[in-house]
Amino acid sequence: MHTLSRSKFLRLALLSICSGLAAANCSIVKATNESKFTFKASRLNTLSKGFNLEHWQGHELTDGFYTQASLLEYKSLGLTYTRLPVVLWRFLNDNNPSVLKTDYLAALDTIVQMHVNTGLGIIVSPFNHPYELYSDPVIEARFIAFWKAFASHLSSTDPEKVFLEVMNEPSAKTAEDWNKVQVKLIAAIRSGAPNHTIIASSNLRVAVNDWDNIQALLDTQIVEDKNVVYNFHCYVPFVFTHQGATWGWHALQFMKNIPYPSTPQAVAPMLSSIRDSEAKSAVENYGKEEWNKDKFLKVLSPIAEWAKTNEVSVICNEFGAIPWVAPRDSMLRYLKDITQVFETYGIGWGHWFGLNMQDTEVMQALGLKPLL
Repeated sequence: MHTLSRSKFLRLALLSICSGLAAANCSIVKATNESKFTFKASRLNTLSKGFNLEHWQGHELTDGFYTQASLLEYKSLGLTYTRLPVVLWRFLNDNNPSVLKTDYLAALDTIVQMHVNTGLGIIVSPFNHPYELYSDPVIEARFIAFWKAFASHLSSTDPEKVFLEVMNEPSAKTAEDWNKVQVKLIAAIRSGAPNHTIIASSNLRVAVNDWDNIQALLDTQIVEDKNVVYNFHCYVPFVFTHQGATWGWHALQFMKNIPYPSTPQAVAPMLSSIRDSEAKSAVENYGKEEWNKDKFLKVLSPIAEWAKTNEVSVICNEFGAIPWVAPRDSMLRYLKDITQVFETYGIGWGHWFGLNMQDTEVMQALGLKPLL
């Protein structure tokens, strides 16, 4: 994540309007709490099976990588929605966050309309927010203003097909720290888009050194707004899904050919070739944990219970295993097991890593209909 650069003058200027925004935000929160927005079951059906338009996280929205024709093919597979990474610098005006940058608005509108035309849903998800959002009132005020403007811009789109996610992978020090910010951002979104379903984001971690997105979801604050779906990301077991990764945890790069399901016997042949002690220990523990479909049922059961107890809907709009590293047979088994468990619990899912429509085996593993 990057840090927003700002001059002392800009900071003082924003501080001067911060109290006004805060007062306005209090009114927004009050209005949201007093309203009873209704969540339609048809929208949850739209969020049942999806994939991420990850190409557009790192490329221009105008490059035509996904077209209306390709979206129609995705729909024919049985997919119901996509998720668009909205890189914030393209739309957030640091100097005047209540007025959107316009360079990419037309491209965004075209992408959204393509989805509406094809009958696919789309989650619009802001990426690359600054860490200071969780602690700096100036940055918080900036994002409240931005989200109100961004939601207002999208408010004219079809609320049955267009969904507004608060933030991709917030990583505050604690889930409680993120809750304090998220409730304000949800209120800002609602003030700009009164009819759209909002996707609330769970924090990536429970505490400073406890990176457990599943547990963090259980600690996510439930808001009064009923037209909200709660979201988490699921990359467990990380040793399998991110083996060979060259980013994040350094030990991952030493893990190769890690199988799924896992047993001590299944991982034993790999241990002697792993030179990094931390990686070796992690793979050994992965084997002992015996990851399989039953394990996923157990791990995700608390989420299903939490959703039932709180009378809310839950989705997981990111999961997957790095396809160019994970052993293929293991990856296919993993995809089949985890999606079946999601569906058992009524949790809509969204696959992250690139989706090759021509890969019949992957389509079948995901429970989709391969192209003829």
